[in-house]
Amino acid sequence: MIEKFDRLHGLPDGFFDISTANIRTLFPNPTLIQLDGKDPNFLFISILLHGNEYTGLKVMQRVLAEHAQDLPRSILLFIGNVRAAEQGRRFLPGQVDFNRCWPGHTLESSPTSQMMQRVIEIAHGLPLFAAIDIHNNTGKNPHYACITDPTLENQNLAARFNRVGMVYNHRGVCTMAFNGICPAATLECGVPGDPKGIEHACRFLDDMLTLDELPHTKPTRHALHLVESHLTLNIPEHVSFAFDPAADADLRFENDIEERNFTPIDPHQVFGYTRVARPISITDTDGHDVTDDIMRVEEGKIYLNNTLMPAMLTRDKLVVRQDCLCHLLQDYLAHEVEL
Repeated sequence: MIEKFDRLHGLPDGFFDISTANIRTLFPNPTLIQLDGKDPNFLFISILLHGNEYTGLKVMQRVLAEHAQDLPRSILLFIGNVRAAEQGRRFLPGQVDFNRCWPGHTLESSPTSQMMQRVIEIAHGLPLFAAIDIHNNTGKNPHYACITDPTLENQNLAARFNRVGMVYNHRGVCTMAFNGICPAATLECGVPGDPKGIEHACRFLDDMLTLDELPHTKPTRHALHLVESHLTLNIPEHVSFAFDPAADADLRFENDIEERNFTPIDPHQVFGYTRVARPISITDTDGHDVTDDIMRVEEGKIYLNNTLMPAMLTRDKLVVRQDCLCHLLQDYLAHEVEL
């Protein structure tokens, strides 16, 4: 059975006044909205796939208010996990993560994954210019775009958002479902509600609404510095953790750990402290456990075996448990193949 979602042609009254706290008064279910503009090539935009990441809603309210009477390009807007958004949560207990169950996922089939399959079928049946998925980080990170397929068009799409771009290969994310169909990127817009992140995403979408086409030439290193997310760090359920080196916990980090995002950590820098043998589990993009290759513990101190950059480090313990502690990045250009 497919999860119920609603389809609308046009914005409902009250769209510009809602917040996530009362979003279900207008959108009781996930909702797909078609907005016809001058250019019939649609910009697919997804927001609130994670309910606590509400910048996307603020962005769409501002952008659509500005173009209310004169939309330059058609938009297909998907409003995702409204139930979690109502409660300010990434997703609710018993729910599937709305950004891990799109076509290509490795999970068991579910009503939610079937809904995403149907959304993609509808989107793929329309002429598409690009697909944009708007997200937030819980920790301190620069704004950056994520692409799952480093085509020249996708690289140029990422470069239009910021100089920092990430290549990642997480099965089941929305952006990956558009590979081979149209340029696609995920926007990471800082912490939820950050005015700078909202403004940055608004400028980007304004550009997408009027752009004729993306360049087909490779962006320069000055225009785009690509990094690759190829490792995910998780804390096992039985391991207690704290962001205080003096705490009584199996795994401890400095309380300013978020400051280390997008900062290289070399093999001689202490990453954390532990009193157990394997306090962290590290997997590669294929789900293989590579912990012992990447990390070592010496006299209660945790080190990385190679210089890598963490991203999405957060002190939010619920997010750490629901998603991960962080990802580790390396320079993508160091091993890039010719396209």
